[in-house]
Amino acid sequence: MEILLNELSLSGQFKDENEFFDSFDITLEIIKLIDVLDFSLAKEFMLFNVDITSQYKLVDFLRLRTDRARKLKTFLLKLAHTPPYWNETQKHSTSDNYMYNGNDISDTSLAESCERDKIVLSFKHNNFFKNNLVIQKNSSNINIYNLIDKVHFLEYLLTNSRIDLLIYCQLKFKDSNLNFSKIESKYEFDSLENQEQIDAFILAFKAFSQMNWEDIIKSDGLEYKQYNKPNKKKIGWFREGLYQYTDIYKFRISQRYRCFGYRKDDTFFVLRFETDHKISDNG
Repeated sequence: MEILLNELSLSGQFKDENEFFDSFDITLEIIKLIDVLDFSLAKEFMLFNVDITSQYKLVDFLRLRTDRARKLKTFLLKLAHTPPYWNETQKHSTSDNYMYNGNDISDTSLAESCERDKIVLSFKHNNFFKNNLVIQKNSSNINIYNLIDKVHFLEYLLTNSRIDLLIYCQLKFKDSNLNFSKIESKYEFDSLENQEQIDAFILAFKAFSQMNWEDIIKSDGLEYKQYNKPNKKKIGWFREGLYQYTDIYKFRISQRYRCFGYRKDDTFFVLRFETDHKISDNG
């Protein structure tokens, strides 16, 4: 996926360097996510010349010697001075007319995004505070996804099937009580048969991640309880192998679906999904 950095979202709107750095902290988290997902972040050739405050351009911030500026200098340098630049392979034609909010935006990343993956990354700006930007190309409207926070971006990627389901969960629930680093490949999302099953698991994970352990244990809906490994191998899981001496627990995804794993401290490590209830019936 190719994302274009919206240079129009930097127009000298920040009152001082600290306000810019506060905003950049949020943008930096998004840039790191883009990097983790191995997406491309392209920018305009002259990005380093945009206004940050009424007095400073981006290139001036690279020369600041405050502790905060030094900390972010590496990222600012990468942002402004390293490829890819979309100008090198420009796809939008100057013979076409591109407008946003009544303004001509030809020769900008917004116009270029109309001819690429239709996604831009914007800094905090009054003109770009919505996730959907409508660009008028000649007599037609084009919807551009405006990336301004990583939480909504993950949901956008999921809704549009642009992210692997397991990667989504690893990123979405990274700092929660759910951990997907131990999940067994034979029993994860590839084992699910349809969108209804996928939606059910994702919805249950979101609910689980928002609860504390006291509420999880008491929840009639989740029905969190220990899985008792049966003696007969054919009807049970985890009797042998890596988790044979581990206390396995399960919780309800739906009437038939279950999720199996184990708890360590305040984290539940997801191991397997079940959609037919055959294993749950015997443990």
